Amino acid sequence: MSIAEAESIYTRASRFELESDWNNAFKLYLQAADAFLHISRTADPKYRNNAAKAVDRAEKIKQHKNLNPLSIDHFSHQLSILKKSSIINDNHIPLVTSSPSVSYTGPFNDPDGQPSLGSVSPSSTWKRPNCASSSLSLLPSDIIQNIVNDCSVCASIAVCIQHNLRFKSNLLLSSLSSSNDGRYELKVLVNGDFRRIVIDDRLPFDSNNKLVGISTGAKNQLWPSFVEKAYMKLMGGYDFLGSNSAIDLHVLTGWIPEYIDLQSASFERERTWSRIITGFSRGDCMMTVGTNDKTALHYNIHNVKLLPSHDYAVTDIKEMNDERWVTLLDSRICDSECECGGSGSCPRVLDIRWEDICATFEGLYISWNPSLFGSSITFHGSWQLENAEDLPRAATHHLRLNYQKTNDPAHQKDPSGPNTNTTETDNNNTNGKEAEIWILLTRHLRDTRHTNEYIALNVQEDDMVLGDPEHVALKSNYTNSTHLLSRIKTSQFQTHTSGSLSLLACYDGQFDQVRFTVTAFACSSDVAVSWDTRVPPARYMQKIEGVLSHKTAGGNCTHPTYMVNPQYHLRVHNTTSTSIDKRPSTSTSDKRNKTPVILTAQSTRDISLNVTAVWSQGERISELSQKEVVAHSGPYTYGHARITAHLAPGDYTVILSAYEPDQTGKFTLKVESPSRFEIKTIPQEGAGMYVKTVRGEWDSTTAVGGPSQNQYHRNPMYEVTISCDSEFGARLQLLTRAPGVSTNLSLFPSNLQRCIASSGPYSDALSGVDIPKRSITPGKYYLVPSTYHAGVHAPFRIVVYSSVSGIEVVLRS
Repeated sequence: MSIAEAESIYTRASRFELESDWNNAFKLYLQAADAFLHISRTADPKYRNNAAKAVDRAEKIKQHKNLNPLSIDHFSHQLSILKKSSIINDNHIPLVTSSPSVSYTGPFNDPDGQPSLGSVSPSSTWKRPNCASSSLSLLPSDIIQNIVNDCSVCASIAVCIQHNLRFKSNLLLSSLSSSNDGRYELKVLVNGDFRRIVIDDRLPFDSNNKLVGISTGAKNQLWPSFVEKAYMKLMGGYDFLGSNSAIDLHVLTGWIPEYIDLQSASFERERTWSRIITGFSRGDCMMTVGTNDKTALHYNIHNVKLLPSHDYAVTDIKEMNDERWVTLLDSRICDSECECGGSGSCPRVLDIRWEDICATFEGLYISWNPSLFGSSITFHGSWQLENAEDLPRAATHHLRLNYQKTNDPAHQKDPSGPNTNTTETDNNNTNGKEAEIWILLTRHLRDTRHTNEYIALNVQEDDMVLGDPEHVALKSNYTNSTHLLSRIKTSQFQTHTSGSLSLLACYDGQFDQVRFTVTAFACSSDVAVSWDTRVPPARYMQKIEGVLSHKTAGGNCTHPTYMVNPQYHLRVHNTTSTSIDKRPSTSTSDKRNKTPVILTAQSTRDISLNVTAVWSQGERISELSQKEVVAHSGPYTYGHARITAHLAPGDYTVILSAYEPDQTGKFTLKVESPSRFEIKTIPQEGAGMYVKTVRGEWDSTTAVGGPSQNQYHRNPMYEVTISCDSEFGARLQLLTRAPGVSTNLSLFPSNLQRCIASSGPYSDALSGVDIPKRSITPGKYYLVPSTYHAGVHAPFRIVVYSSVSGIEVVLRS
């Protein structure tokens, strides 16, 4: 865009502003800002000031005028997203639907050059090999990994060969094509769609004229080497950083990747075995297993030790004599070249019990046949960070997925392979059953050398009833993998024929406009999935920046410091009148007078967040009572938390917390609603007042209990001296957790005749007990902390607040 065009947009925006057409003025000021920013990057940096001026005008209009929300149709840019994702590691990887390469009359030489060998084999030479190859079929054990660190690729090719032999499939071979001029094309699924990788027929050889990469021994078949070369071109060279077979097979075959952490506390050994032996025997899945860099090398079989950070192909799964066995293949070549021809005596073939697999290996990488799923839908989008301050935080994109029972017997399949159920009857029946939906989030590749990009996925069922144990809520921690799979069991089919899921795709990294793909699969063939394209933007939105510091990070509600977490007074206005209910309706089913409110918290990926909204009059909450909670974001999740709730008009307290008090850092809280609302920070207890803290202890002489014990006067007594009229408050807290210990704090005049202020009935609240802020006249007073029962030996602290300085608090001897 030219400078004249940008200035024209700004002039039109000014004209609309003078005419009080706030919506058009706001929209054009933003367009002008984008145009001036683009010009400042490409032509003249001075136009950055013009961009800032346009943004300033837009912000002033946004703050003071009632604007219609700007609606962005993300579903209209799908092809554009895919085309923009065609540059990977500086190579153009076009869509399969794009025009094919031009033909050459002579031998084809890849215009992109050869994939980098890096330090793998610097003395290697590229040459065209002898194309004569054996007519014998390849066996998985024919795949030999040489010096290239691509064990996951070798294992992927090996399991594809095994699948081809056993089920007469044509995996990989059907994706590789060649022409007489020496050009090869590999069809891959990458960055959201199928694409073409073009290479020539030259391969790297070492000084002994042996292949540097994958070889097939005496059978001398070269197609695995060409698959490897194409994949290495995609991944940036033969010295690529490594992968896992589920990711590799997703690219090479389009099969759905699933990673199972065998060492996780949530790993289900028996259910996983049932799933994989059923899927493997039907040809519905392929598998590899992997070790990590800390895997002990003690486990060995046939005198072969397991290698750290290594992938092993799974070539068979079987049950024999009440024992469960998994056959593994190590594609790495032996010290002396192994020509075992697939015989059982090959030292690279290992038969290991399933129990040993679970105990020894780090992860199980499963690839599922996508044809198992009756319905699937895909969305391509981009994460765009709002400004430079947001760079260390997560960017999110929200989608809503609808699912519906179709009752179409013409499309019935048997999807029982990937389901967690073990019987065909259960798998195909959604009448009164849960339907399983898989959500695959894929981050698009730009530079595979970057390892500091992270993704996460948050899935929850819309319109869920608070506290309902059947509702769907599944969250993932951030991972630097490019793929993240969530398997969701929905409960709506127990009472309804349709429902919807709220998806939050998250990114944490240093790059702007990172693209991604979300694919949803319905395991049951009588369930259809679709995107809800009618989600309107919120009419009202407010964003609050905050910091969890050592003073405001109180941790979760099991910590006595929970009360110091950032809290906000949210007032939701009535959509039909100006009156505000003192107490919002507790009915979860009546939405006639309720309005949807979305609360989204974001921070860095190392802070686990939760957002909770409770009924209140907008006051600070010191102790969380479950019966007062109206909505919460569920389990703590690293980097983000989100609530979608229907709230009645009234006042609420919103509490943002990290799981542990030592998790500190910046955060953003965003509130969105189609109805008007107000939100403001609730000051900390004693904010703006002078604070005095004293520590004490109930010991063998002072642990005398409450007044009913008839020795109340022997409790610790603190003399408080007030020099002038003041606002006064105090809080008593135990310094160590003592379950079941109830405490009280009371204030007496100097004659100790009558209590003039108290924390109320004895309470075992984790946050302690407090004397609410009140006016007090000058003089001497006594603070008495006590426990209900005698004999409680425990340390405590008393925090005294005063609106004037110089207050004295001294333990009376």
